Amino acid sequence: MAVIKKGESGSALLGSQRLGLAVVGFFGCALLYMLRTDLSFAIVCMVNSTATDDDGKHSSACGVATGSNVTKPSEVEGSLQWSKAVQGNALSSFFWGYLISQVPGGYLAGRYGGKMVIFTTLLTSSIFTLISPIAAETNVIFFYFVRIFLGLSQGGWFPSFHAMWSAWAPAFERSKLVAITYAGTQIGNTLVMPISGLLCRYGFAGGWPSLFYILGILGILWSTLWFFYASSTPRTHRFISEAEKDYIEGNMETKSSAGKNIRVPWLEIVKSRAVWALYCGHFAGDWGSYMVVISIPLYMHDILGLELSQMGFIAALPYLAFFVMINVGGVLADKLQSSHVLSTLNVRRLAMIVALGGQAGFLVASGYCGCGMEVYLMVFLVIATGLSGIQFSGFVVNYLDIAPTFSGPLLGIGNMVSCVAGILTPILIGAVTGHGTQSEWQTIFWITAGVQVTGTLIFCLFAKGEIQSWAIIPDDDQQTKSQSNVKVEEGSIKLERKSENAA
Repeated sequence: MAVIKKGESGSALLGSQRLGLAVVGFFGCALLYMLRTDLSFAIVCMVNSTATDDDGKHSSACGVATGSNVTKPSEVEGSLQWSKAVQGNALSSFFWGYLISQVPGGYLAGRYGGKMVIFTTLLTSSIFTLISPIAAETNVIFFYFVRIFLGLSQGGWFPSFHAMWSAWAPAFERSKLVAITYAGTQIGNTLVMPISGLLCRYGFAGGWPSLFYILGILGILWSTLWFFYASSTPRTHRFISEAEKDYIEGNMETKSSAGKNIRVPWLEIVKSRAVWALYCGHFAGDWGSYMVVISIPLYMHDILGLELSQMGFIAALPYLAFFVMINVGGVLADKLQSSHVLSTLNVRRLAMIVALGGQAGFLVASGYCGCGMEVYLMVFLVIATGLSGIQFSGFVVNYLDIAPTFSGPLLGIGNMVSCVAGILTPILIGAVTGHGTQSEWQTIFWITAGVQVTGTLIFCLFAKGEIQSWAIIPDDDQQTKSQSNVKVEEGSIKLERKSENAA
Protein backbone atom coordinates (compact mmCIF):
# COMPACT_ATOMS: atom_id res chain seq x y z
CA MET A 1 0.00 0.00 0.00
CA ALA A 2 1.28 3.45 -0.88
CA VAL A 3 1.96 5.95 1.86
CA ILE A 4 -0.77 8.57 2.14
CA LYS A 5 0.43 12.10 1.64
CA LYS A 6 -1.82 14.97 2.66
CA GLY A 7 -0.61 17.24 -0.12
CA GLU A 8 -1.01 14.60 -2.81
CA SER A 9 -3.27 15.54 -5.73
CA GLY A 10 -6.78 14.21 -5.16
CA SER A 11 -6.21 13.59 -1.45
CA ALA A 12 -8.50 16.35 -0.11
CA LEU A 13 -11.61 14.79 1.38
CA LEU A 14 -13.71 17.96 1.30
CA GLY A 15 -15.34 18.27 -2.11
CA SER A 16 -14.33 14.75 -3.14
CA GLN A 17 -16.62 12.18 -4.73
CA ARG A 18 -15.90 9.68 -1.94
CA LEU A 19 -17.29 12.22 0.54
CA GLY A 20 -20.22 12.83 -1.79
CA LEU A 21 -20.89 9.09 -1.83
CA ALA A 22 -20.83 9.04 1.99
CA VAL A 23 -23.30 11.95 2.19
CA VAL A 24 -25.72 10.37 -0.28
CA GLY A 25 -25.34 7.11 1.63
CA PHE A 26 -26.08 8.99 4.86
CA PHE A 27 -29.50 10.05 3.58
CA GLY A 28 -30.10 6.57 2.23
CA CYS A 29 -29.38 5.04 5.64
CA ALA A 30 -31.74 7.55 7.26
CA LEU A 31 -34.54 6.55 4.89
CA LEU A 32 -33.78 2.85 5.28
CA TYR A 33 -34.20 3.04 9.06
CA MET A 34 -37.33 5.14 8.79
CA LEU A 35 -38.83 2.48 6.50
CA ARG A 36 -37.78 -0.14 9.05
CA THR A 37 -38.92 1.49 12.30
CA ASP A 38 -41.99 3.46 11.15
CA LEU A 39 -44.29 0.68 12.37
CA SER A 40 -42.92 0.88 15.93
CA PHE A 41 -44.52 4.32 16.32
CA ALA A 42 -47.34 4.19 13.77
CA ILE A 43 -48.81 1.09 15.40
CA VAL A 44 -49.95 3.22 18.34
CA CYS A 45 -52.37 5.09 16.09
CA MET A 46 -53.14 2.13 13.82
CA VAL A 47 -54.64 0.02 16.60
CA ASN A 48 -57.76 0.73 18.64
CA SER A 49 -56.31 0.01 22.08
CA THR A 50 -59.63 0.49 23.89
CA ALA A 51 -61.02 -2.42 21.91
CA THR A 52 -58.08 -4.74 22.62
CA ASP A 53 -57.21 -3.89 26.25
CA ASP A 54 -59.33 -5.16 29.08
CA ASP A 55 -58.19 -2.35 31.30
CA GLY A 56 -57.62 1.02 29.68
CA LYS A 57 -55.47 2.38 32.50
CA HIS A 58 -52.49 1.37 34.56
CA SER A 59 -50.08 3.24 36.76
CA SER A 60 -46.48 4.01 36.00
CA ALA A 61 -43.79 3.34 38.57
CA CYS A 62 -44.10 6.97 39.67
CA GLY A 63 -47.83 6.64 40.23
CA VAL A 64 -48.89 8.56 37.10
CA ALA A 65 -52.03 7.15 35.54
CA THR A 66 -51.44 6.13 31.96
CA GLY A 67 -53.51 4.46 29.30
CA SER A 68 -56.24 6.80 28.13
CA ASN A 69 -53.88 9.71 28.73
CA VAL A 70 -51.21 8.21 26.54
CA THR A 71 -53.29 8.20 23.38
CA LYS A 72 -56.49 10.05 22.73
CA PRO A 73 -58.80 7.82 20.72
CA SER A 74 -60.52 10.73 19.00
CA GLU A 75 -57.19 12.03 17.71
CA VAL A 76 -54.71 9.23 17.09
CA GLU A 77 -56.27 5.81 17.58
CA GLY A 78 -57.04 3.68 14.56
CA SER A 79 -59.63 1.09 13.72
CA LEU A 80 -57.46 -2.04 13.64
CA GLN A 81 -58.39 -4.46 16.41
CA TRP A 82 -55.05 -6.17 16.88
CA SER A 83 -54.27 -7.87 20.17
CA LYS A 84 -50.92 -7.38 21.91
CA ALA A 85 -49.77 -10.72 20.50
CA VAL A 86 -50.69 -9.68 16.96
CA GLN A 87 -48.89 -6.36 17.42
CA GLY A 88 -45.80 -8.19 18.64
CA ASN A 89 -45.86 -10.51 15.64
CA ALA A 90 -46.21 -7.54 13.30
CA LEU A 91 -43.21 -5.81 14.87
CA SER A 92 -40.97 -8.90 14.84
CA SER A 93 -41.92 -10.18 11.36
CA PHE A 94 -39.44 -7.79 9.73
CA PHE A 95 -36.50 -9.54 11.41
CA TRP A 96 -37.49 -12.99 10.12
CA GLY A 97 -37.11 -11.74 6.58
CA TYR A 98 -34.02 -9.72 7.45
CA LEU A 99 -32.39 -12.75 9.06
CA ILE A 100 -32.52 -15.05 6.04
CA SER A 101 -31.48 -12.42 3.48
CA GLN A 102 -28.12 -11.52 5.02
CA VAL A 103 -25.86 -14.13 3.45
CA PRO A 104 -27.41 -13.87 -0.05
CA GLY A 105 -27.19 -10.08 0.21
CA GLY A 106 -23.53 -10.27 1.20
CA TYR A 107 -22.76 -12.66 -1.65
CA LEU A 108 -24.46 -10.45 -4.24
CA ALA A 109 -22.59 -7.40 -2.93
CA GLY A 110 -19.24 -9.16 -3.15
CA ARG A 111 -19.95 -10.64 -6.57
CA TYR A 112 -21.55 -7.70 -8.39
CA GLY A 113 -20.52 -4.66 -6.35
CA GLY A 114 -22.69 -2.58 -4.09
CA LYS A 115 -24.41 -0.07 -6.36
CA MET A 116 -27.20 -2.19 -7.85
CA VAL A 117 -27.83 -4.15 -4.65
CA ILE A 118 -28.26 -0.90 -2.70
CA PHE A 119 -30.51 0.52 -5.42
CA THR A 120 -32.70 -2.60 -5.43
CA THR A 121 -32.79 -2.70 -1.64
CA LEU A 122 -34.26 0.75 -1.10
CA LEU A 123 -36.50 0.65 -4.16
CA THR A 124 -38.18 -2.61 -3.12
CA SER A 125 -38.35 -1.46 0.52
CA SER A 126 -40.16 1.67 -0.64
CA ILE A 127 -42.65 -0.35 -2.68
CA PHE A 128 -43.46 -2.65 0.26
CA THR A 129 -43.85 0.41 2.47
CA LEU A 130 -46.32 1.97 0.03
CA ILE A 131 -48.55 -1.11 0.10
CA SER A 132 -48.34 -1.52 3.90
CA PRO A 133 -51.51 0.51 4.70
CA ILE A 134 -53.53 -1.51 2.17
CA ALA A 135 -52.19 -4.76 3.61
CA ALA A 136 -52.89 -3.73 7.21
CA GLU A 137 -56.49 -2.81 6.47
CA THR A 138 -57.08 -5.90 4.32
CA ASN A 139 -55.73 -8.79 6.40
CA VAL A 140 -53.20 -9.09 9.20
CA ILE A 141 -51.54 -12.15 7.59
CA PHE A 142 -51.10 -10.12 4.41
CA PHE A 143 -49.45 -7.42 6.53
CA TYR A 144 -47.12 -9.98 8.16
CA PHE A 145 -45.91 -11.06 4.72
CA VAL A 146 -45.38 -7.47 3.62
CA ARG A 147 -43.17 -6.88 6.67
CA ILE A 148 -41.29 -10.15 6.08
CA PHE A 149 -40.60 -9.16 2.48
CA LEU A 150 -39.55 -5.71 3.68
CA GLY A 151 -36.95 -7.43 5.85
CA LEU A 152 -35.89 -9.65 2.96
CA SER A 153 -35.37 -6.63 0.73
CA GLN A 154 -33.10 -4.87 3.25
CA GLY A 155 -30.69 -7.75 3.85
CA GLY A 156 -28.10 -6.64 1.32
CA TRP A 157 -27.85 -3.00 2.40
CA PHE A 158 -24.96 -2.95 4.87
CA PRO A 159 -22.92 -5.73 3.21
CA SER A 160 -23.20 -3.77 -0.04
CA PHE A 161 -21.97 -0.55 1.53
CA HIS A 162 -19.07 -2.45 3.07
CA ALA A 163 -18.25 -3.90 -0.35
CA MET A 164 -18.30 -0.38 -1.81
CA TRP A 165 -16.12 1.12 0.90
CA SER A 166 -13.59 -1.67 0.40
CA ALA A 167 -13.07 -0.10 -3.04
CA TRP A 168 -13.60 3.57 -2.15
CA ALA A 169 -12.10 4.22 1.30
CA PRO A 170 -8.33 4.66 1.77
CA ALA A 171 -7.15 3.01 4.99
CA PHE A 172 -6.76 6.20 7.05
CA GLU A 173 -10.16 7.57 5.99
CA ARG A 174 -12.04 4.34 6.54
CA SER A 175 -13.51 5.04 9.99
CA LYS A 176 -14.56 8.54 8.98
CA LEU A 177 -16.32 7.61 5.73
CA VAL A 178 -18.09 4.59 7.22
CA ALA A 179 -19.17 6.69 10.22
CA ILE A 180 -20.64 9.45 8.03
CA THR A 181 -22.59 6.91 5.99
CA TYR A 182 -24.02 4.88 8.86
CA ALA A 183 -24.74 7.92 11.04
CA GLY A 184 -27.83 8.32 8.89
CA THR A 185 -29.39 5.31 10.61
CA GLN A 186 -29.75 7.21 13.86
CA ILE A 187 -30.99 10.36 12.16
CA GLY A 188 -33.67 8.15 10.66
CA ASN A 189 -34.56 6.86 14.13
CA THR A 190 -34.61 10.43 15.43
CA LEU A 191 -36.84 11.83 12.69
CA VAL A 192 -39.37 9.01 12.47
CA MET A 193 -40.52 9.55 16.08
CA PRO A 194 -41.88 13.12 15.87
CA ILE A 195 -42.92 12.69 12.23
CA SER A 196 -45.02 9.67 13.17
CA GLY A 197 -46.78 11.61 15.90
CA LEU A 198 -47.55 14.56 13.62
CA LEU A 199 -48.79 12.50 10.68
CA CYS A 200 -50.88 10.27 12.91
CA ARG A 201 -52.84 13.36 13.98
CA TYR A 202 -52.65 15.63 10.96
CA GLY A 203 -51.73 13.43 8.00
CA PHE A 204 -53.84 12.68 4.95
CA ALA A 205 -55.58 9.38 4.05
CA GLY A 206 -56.76 8.94 7.62
CA GLY A 207 -53.56 9.91 9.43
CA TRP A 208 -51.20 6.98 9.91
CA PRO A 209 -51.28 5.73 6.26
CA SER A 210 -49.73 9.03 5.18
CA LEU A 211 -46.54 8.12 7.06
CA PHE A 212 -46.05 5.02 4.90
CA TYR A 213 -46.97 6.85 1.69
CA ILE A 214 -44.58 9.76 2.28
CA LEU A 215 -41.66 7.54 3.28
CA GLY A 216 -42.26 5.23 0.32
CA ILE A 217 -42.21 8.12 -2.15
CA LEU A 218 -39.04 9.57 -0.59
CA GLY A 219 -37.39 6.16 -0.89
CA ILE A 220 -38.17 5.97 -4.61
CA LEU A 221 -36.75 9.47 -5.15
CA TRP A 222 -33.54 8.56 -3.31
CA SER A 223 -33.21 5.34 -5.32
CA THR A 224 -33.36 7.38 -8.53
CA LEU A 225 -30.62 9.72 -7.29
CA TRP A 226 -28.45 6.76 -6.26
CA PHE A 227 -28.85 5.02 -9.62
CA PHE A 228 -27.53 8.00 -11.57
CA TYR A 229 -24.87 9.17 -9.09
CA ALA A 230 -23.21 6.15 -7.47
CA SER A 231 -20.85 3.49 -8.78
CA SER A 232 -19.36 0.40 -7.18
CA THR A 233 -15.76 1.51 -7.77
CA PRO A 234 -13.96 4.84 -8.32
CA ARG A 235 -12.79 3.70 -11.75
CA THR A 236 -16.38 3.55 -13.07
CA HIS A 237 -17.69 6.74 -11.42
CA ARG A 238 -18.86 9.30 -13.97
CA PHE A 239 -18.03 12.45 -11.98
CA ILE A 240 -14.72 11.61 -10.28
CA SER A 241 -11.46 13.25 -11.34
CA GLU A 242 -8.48 11.23 -12.53
CA ALA A 243 -6.46 12.61 -9.62
CA GLU A 244 -8.92 11.30 -7.05
CA LYS A 245 -9.12 7.92 -8.80
CA ASP A 246 -5.35 7.56 -8.70
CA TYR A 247 -5.21 8.71 -5.09
CA ILE A 248 -7.82 6.19 -3.91
CA GLU A 249 -6.42 3.26 -5.86
CA GLY A 250 -2.87 4.12 -4.85
CA ASN A 251 -3.74 4.07 -1.16
CA MET A 252 -5.74 0.85 -1.00
CA GLU A 253 -4.42 -2.20 0.80
CA THR A 254 -5.95 -4.51 -1.80
CA LYS A 255 -7.64 -4.07 -5.15
CA SER A 256 -11.41 -4.17 -5.48
CA SER A 257 -12.98 -7.49 -6.49
CA ALA A 258 -16.27 -6.00 -7.70
CA GLY A 259 -17.40 -7.80 -10.83
CA LYS A 260 -14.73 -10.52 -10.49
CA ASN A 261 -15.55 -14.18 -9.93
CA ILE A 262 -13.43 -14.72 -6.83
CA ARG A 263 -14.02 -17.76 -4.65
CA VAL A 264 -15.05 -16.91 -1.10
CA PRO A 265 -12.78 -18.91 1.28
CA TRP A 266 -15.63 -20.17 3.47
CA LEU A 267 -13.57 -22.83 5.26
CA GLU A 268 -10.86 -20.35 6.23
CA ILE A 269 -13.53 -17.89 7.39
CA VAL A 270 -15.19 -20.49 9.61
CA LYS A 271 -11.81 -21.44 11.12
CA SER A 272 -10.71 -17.83 11.74
CA ARG A 273 -10.65 -16.70 15.38
CA ALA A 274 -10.53 -13.09 14.20
CA VAL A 275 -13.86 -13.54 12.40
CA TRP A 276 -15.59 -15.16 15.38
CA ALA A 277 -14.26 -12.47 17.70
CA LEU A 278 -15.69 -9.91 15.29
CA TYR A 279 -19.07 -11.65 15.31
CA CYS A 280 -19.13 -11.68 19.12
CA GLY A 281 -18.46 -7.94 19.18
CA HIS A 282 -21.10 -7.39 16.48
CA PHE A 283 -23.73 -9.38 18.41
CA ALA A 284 -22.99 -7.49 21.63
CA GLY A 285 -23.17 -4.12 19.89
CA ASP A 286 -26.45 -4.86 18.13
CA TRP A 287 -27.95 -6.35 21.29
CA GLY A 288 -27.46 -2.98 22.97
CA SER A 289 -28.76 -1.08 19.94
CA TYR A 290 -31.93 -3.14 19.60
CA MET A 291 -32.49 -3.00 23.34
CA VAL A 292 -32.29 0.79 23.39
CA VAL A 293 -34.56 1.22 20.34
CA ILE A 294 -37.25 -0.96 21.89
CA SER A 295 -36.81 -0.12 25.55
CA ILE A 296 -36.49 3.69 25.66
CA PRO A 297 -40.13 4.48 24.78
CA LEU A 298 -41.42 1.63 26.97
CA TYR A 299 -39.16 2.49 29.90
CA MET A 300 -40.15 6.16 29.85
CA HIS A 301 -43.78 5.12 29.73
CA ASP A 302 -43.51 2.54 32.52
CA ILE A 303 -41.29 4.53 34.88
CA LEU A 304 -42.12 8.18 34.10
CA GLY A 305 -45.65 7.88 32.74
CA LEU A 306 -44.88 10.18 29.81
CA GLU A 307 -47.51 10.86 27.16
CA LEU A 308 -46.83 9.72 23.61
CA SER A 309 -46.75 13.28 22.26
CA GLN A 310 -44.00 14.17 24.75
CA MET A 311 -42.14 10.91 24.33
CA GLY A 312 -41.46 11.33 20.63
CA PHE A 313 -39.18 14.35 21.11
CA ILE A 314 -37.64 13.26 24.41
CA ALA A 315 -36.89 9.75 23.15
CA ALA A 316 -35.10 11.29 20.16
CA LEU A 317 -32.37 12.88 22.29
CA PRO A 318 -30.29 9.68 22.70
CA TYR A 319 -30.22 9.18 18.92
CA LEU A 320 -29.02 12.73 18.37
CA ALA A 321 -26.17 11.98 20.78
CA PHE A 322 -25.46 8.79 18.83
CA PHE A 323 -25.28 10.77 15.59
CA VAL A 324 -22.74 13.18 17.08
CA MET A 325 -20.55 10.49 18.63
CA ILE A 326 -20.46 8.17 15.62
CA ASN A 327 -18.85 11.00 13.62
CA VAL A 328 -16.60 12.20 16.44
CA GLY A 329 -15.47 8.62 16.99
CA GLY A 330 -14.71 8.15 13.31
CA VAL A 331 -12.55 11.28 13.13
CA LEU A 332 -10.67 10.42 16.33
CA ALA A 333 -10.11 6.81 15.28
CA ASP A 334 -8.61 7.83 11.94
CA LYS A 335 -6.45 10.43 13.69
CA LEU A 336 -5.09 7.93 16.23
CA GLN A 337 -4.37 5.47 13.44
CA SER A 338 -2.83 7.86 10.90
CA SER A 339 -0.62 9.54 13.51
CA HIS A 340 0.59 6.11 14.72
CA VAL A 341 -0.45 6.80 18.31
CA LEU A 342 -2.20 3.42 18.35
CA SER A 343 -2.14 0.45 16.01
CA THR A 344 -5.25 -0.38 14.00
CA LEU A 345 -6.14 -3.23 16.35
CA ASN A 346 -5.73 -1.10 19.48
CA VAL A 347 -7.90 1.64 17.96
CA ARG A 348 -10.63 -0.95 17.40
CA ARG A 349 -10.22 -2.31 20.94
CA LEU A 350 -10.39 1.14 22.49
CA ALA A 351 -13.52 1.99 20.49
CA MET A 352 -15.29 -1.17 21.68
CA ILE A 353 -14.33 -0.66 25.33
CA VAL A 354 -15.51 2.95 25.36
CA ALA A 355 -18.66 2.25 23.33
CA LEU A 356 -20.05 -0.95 24.80
CA GLY A 357 -18.44 -0.71 28.23
CA GLY A 358 -19.66 2.86 28.60
CA GLN A 359 -23.15 2.04 27.37
CA ALA A 360 -23.42 -0.92 29.73
CA GLY A 361 -22.46 1.17 32.76
CA PHE A 362 -24.85 4.03 32.06
CA LEU A 363 -27.75 1.72 31.16
CA VAL A 364 -27.38 -0.04 34.49
CA ALA A 365 -27.21 3.34 36.26
CA SER A 366 -30.38 4.51 34.50
CA GLY A 367 -32.24 1.53 35.91
CA TYR A 368 -31.73 2.90 39.44
CA CYS A 369 -33.15 6.35 38.71
CA GLY A 370 -36.39 6.48 40.67
CA CYS A 371 -39.22 8.99 40.81
CA GLY A 372 -38.00 12.58 40.89
CA MET A 373 -34.78 11.61 39.09
CA GLU A 374 -36.11 12.07 35.56
CA VAL A 375 -33.31 14.45 34.59
CA TYR A 376 -30.64 11.97 35.72
CA LEU A 377 -32.42 9.21 33.82
CA MET A 378 -32.40 11.20 30.59
CA VAL A 379 -28.75 12.20 31.02
CA PHE A 380 -27.74 8.56 31.58
CA LEU A 381 -29.73 7.33 28.56
CA VAL A 382 -28.30 10.06 26.32
CA ILE A 383 -24.72 9.30 27.41
CA ALA A 384 -25.24 5.53 27.08
CA THR A 385 -26.61 5.78 23.57
CA GLY A 386 -24.13 8.46 22.52
CA LEU A 387 -21.12 6.41 23.62
CA SER A 388 -22.43 3.37 21.77
CA GLY A 389 -21.98 5.28 18.51
CA ILE A 390 -18.21 4.85 18.86
CA GLN A 391 -18.65 1.11 18.18
CA PHE A 392 -18.75 1.99 14.46
CA SER A 393 -15.01 2.67 14.75
CA GLY A 394 -14.68 -0.73 16.41
CA PHE A 395 -16.30 -3.87 15.06
CA VAL A 396 -18.07 -2.22 12.10
CA VAL A 397 -14.87 -1.00 10.43
CA ASN A 398 -12.97 -4.13 11.48
CA TYR A 399 -14.68 -6.06 8.67
CA LEU A 400 -12.76 -3.84 6.24
CA ASP A 401 -9.54 -4.23 8.24
CA ILE A 402 -9.32 -8.01 8.14
CA ALA A 403 -10.96 -8.85 4.80
CA PRO A 404 -11.77 -5.89 2.55
CA THR A 405 -12.30 -8.12 -0.48
CA PHE A 406 -14.81 -10.29 1.37
CA SER A 407 -16.28 -7.67 3.70
CA GLY A 408 -19.70 -7.98 2.03
CA PRO A 409 -20.18 -11.72 2.63
CA LEU A 410 -18.58 -11.46 6.08
CA LEU A 411 -20.90 -8.65 7.15
CA GLY A 412 -23.86 -10.58 5.75
CA ILE A 413 -23.12 -13.44 8.14
CA GLY A 414 -22.44 -10.99 10.97
CA ASN A 415 -25.79 -9.30 10.43
CA MET A 416 -27.49 -12.69 10.39
CA VAL A 417 -25.91 -13.50 13.76
CA SER A 418 -26.94 -10.12 15.17
CA CYS A 419 -30.50 -10.56 13.87
CA VAL A 420 -30.91 -13.11 16.64
CA ALA A 421 -30.51 -10.18 19.03
CA GLY A 422 -33.25 -8.32 17.16
CA ILE A 423 -35.57 -11.29 17.61
CA LEU A 424 -34.66 -12.06 21.23
CA THR A 425 -34.66 -8.57 22.74
CA PRO A 426 -38.40 -7.83 22.31
CA ILE A 427 -39.22 -11.33 23.57
CA LEU A 428 -36.99 -10.81 26.61
CA ILE A 429 -38.46 -7.38 27.36
CA GLY A 430 -41.99 -8.73 27.09
CA ALA A 431 -41.21 -11.71 29.32
CA VAL A 432 -39.37 -9.80 32.05
CA THR A 433 -41.26 -6.48 32.20
CA GLY A 434 -44.78 -7.84 32.46
CA HIS A 435 -45.70 -5.37 35.23
CA GLY A 436 -43.42 -2.52 34.13
CA THR A 437 -41.74 -2.20 37.53
CA GLN A 438 -38.36 -0.63 38.08
CA SER A 439 -36.84 -3.86 39.38
CA GLU A 440 -37.89 -5.63 36.18
CA TRP A 441 -36.19 -2.98 34.07
CA GLN A 442 -33.07 -3.24 36.22
CA THR A 443 -32.92 -6.93 35.33
CA ILE A 444 -33.15 -6.06 31.62
CA PHE A 445 -30.30 -3.55 31.85
CA TRP A 446 -28.07 -5.92 33.84
CA ILE A 447 -28.58 -8.67 31.24
CA THR A 448 -27.73 -6.18 28.50
CA ALA A 449 -24.57 -5.11 30.35
CA GLY A 450 -23.52 -8.75 30.70
CA VAL A 451 -23.92 -9.39 26.97
CA GLN A 452 -22.01 -6.22 26.06
CA VAL A 453 -19.10 -6.77 28.43
CA THR A 454 -18.72 -10.41 27.37
CA GLY A 455 -18.77 -9.54 23.67
CA THR A 456 -16.26 -6.72 24.17
CA LEU A 457 -13.90 -8.97 26.13
CA ILE A 458 -13.92 -11.67 23.44
CA PHE A 459 -13.36 -9.05 20.74
CA CYS A 460 -10.41 -7.48 22.56
CA LEU A 461 -8.75 -10.85 23.16
CA PHE A 462 -9.06 -12.41 19.72
CA ALA A 463 -9.72 -9.71 17.10
CA LYS A 464 -7.11 -8.74 14.50
CA GLY A 465 -6.30 -5.42 12.87
CA GLU A 466 -4.62 -6.50 9.64
CA ILE A 467 -5.71 -8.28 6.47
CA GLN A 468 -5.85 -12.01 7.09
CA SER A 469 -3.82 -14.31 4.84
CA TRP A 470 -6.92 -15.98 3.40
CA ALA A 471 -8.31 -12.57 2.37
CA ILE A 472 -5.30 -11.50 0.28
CA ILE A 473 -6.01 -11.62 -3.46
CA PRO A 474 -2.91 -11.54 -5.69
CA ASP A 475 -2.78 -8.90 -8.42
CA ASP A 476 -3.62 -10.03 -11.93
CA ASP A 477 -0.09 -9.15 -13.04
CA GLN A 478 1.42 -11.35 -10.33
CA GLN A 479 -0.91 -14.23 -11.19
CA THR A 480 -0.04 -14.03 -14.89
CA LYS A 481 3.67 -13.86 -14.14
CA SER A 482 3.44 -16.83 -11.81
CA GLN A 483 1.59 -18.91 -14.39
CA SER A 484 4.11 -18.06 -17.12
CA ASN A 485 6.98 -19.08 -14.83
CA VAL A 486 5.34 -22.43 -14.23
CA LYS A 487 5.08 -23.07 -17.96
CA VAL A 488 8.74 -22.22 -18.57
CA GLU A 489 10.21 -24.62 -16.07
CA GLU A 490 8.11 -27.40 -14.64
CA GLY A 491 10.73 -28.34 -12.08
CA SER A 492 10.53 -24.95 -10.37
CA ILE A 493 6.89 -25.32 -9.32
CA LYS A 494 7.55 -26.37 -5.76
CA LEU A 495 10.18 -23.71 -5.20
CA GLU A 496 7.92 -20.90 -6.47
CA ARG A 497 4.98 -22.02 -4.37
CA LYS A 498 7.15 -22.29 -1.31
CA SER A 499 8.45 -18.75 -1.76
CA GLU A 500 4.90 -17.44 -2.23
CA ASN A 501 3.77 -19.06 1.01
CA ALA A 502 6.76 -17.65 2.80
CA ALA A 503 5.85 -14.19 1.62
